[in-house]
Parts: sequence; structure tokens; C-alpha cells
Amino acid sequence: MIRKLHIKLAFNTVSTFFTNIKPISIYGLLVTLFALFTMTASMVPAQAELVDLSSPEPIIQLSTQDASWLTPPKFDRLVRSMDRYLINCSYDQDGNVIRPCERTDLEMVFSLRVDKQGSIQNVKVIKSSGKEVIDKKVARELYKARLKPFSRKGQAVEGNVTLPIEFK
Repeated sequence: MIRKLHIKLAFNTVSTFFTNIKPISIYGLLVTLFALFTMTASMVPAQAELVDLSSPEPIIQLSTQDASWLTPPKFDRLVRSMDRYLINCSYDQDGNVIRPCERTDLEMVFSLRVDKQGSIQNVKVIKSSGKEVIDKKVARELYKARLKPFSRKGQAVEGNVTLPIEFK
């Protein structure tokens, strides 16, 4: 018995081509669309508006005579901690006095930026006490304080106040 082999060559080239090309063509289509969108978006001119963020009102230099404290700075704790900076003494290694103890006076001047509610927004040292530690402590206490709002012609205003401080 002789068998006849019936062999069909299954070269389905069309379906193999389409099965491999479908993912590639979808990816290519997406890349092309993205590139077109990017080019279109980059051709549209950007529209921007310049905004003036500066204060519309001028900053007024206020007088310390017009100032009254709503919440005064608490320098009492500060003075107790500053005694070691305020008293100048010199001792040698044996404990003998080189320079007798004397109390020094400290003078400093601060510039305060006060907003319309009376809160202190910025503290700058204009004249230092000579001791940076003390200047920083005084500035920290000034930030915690609050002034009554300043007014000009019935309107609350913000401004700068020059505040001299003396520790004797």
C-alpha cells in the first residue's frame, strides 16, 4: 500500500505580515500623532501677562511717637539672660580680678516693617549693640510683638518704624 502524502504548504504570508505589522503600525501612528501635536503646540505663541507684584501703596516712614504696643516685646526674660553680656569683668587663671566688673549700657536701633494689621513683618538692625547674640535675641522678641495699626486719613497703612532700644 502506497500512501500518498498530501502536504499543503501553509505559507500564509499575508497573515504573518499583518500580525507582525499591527503593533508596529499602531506604535508608529501614536508617535506620529504625538509629534504633530508637539509641533502644533510649540507653534502657538505663548500668551503671558505681566503682573506688578509690588505694593500699590508707597511705604510710609512712621514715627515712633505714633506707635503704641498692642502686644509689647517681652524684654524682661531677655535682660536676665543677657546679664553675662552686660557685665564686663576680667579674671586671670588664679581668679584674681584683672579688670573690675562694670555694667555696660547697650544701645541699638532697629527698623521694623509693620503691616496694616500692626504685625511686624521684617526686623533689620540699623545700629548694632556690638554683640550679635543680643541683636538676634532682641529681633526675635520684636517679631513676637505687635503694634496697634497705623492709620492715615482713616485708612490703615503699612510702613517702616525706626525703633531705638537702650539697655542700661
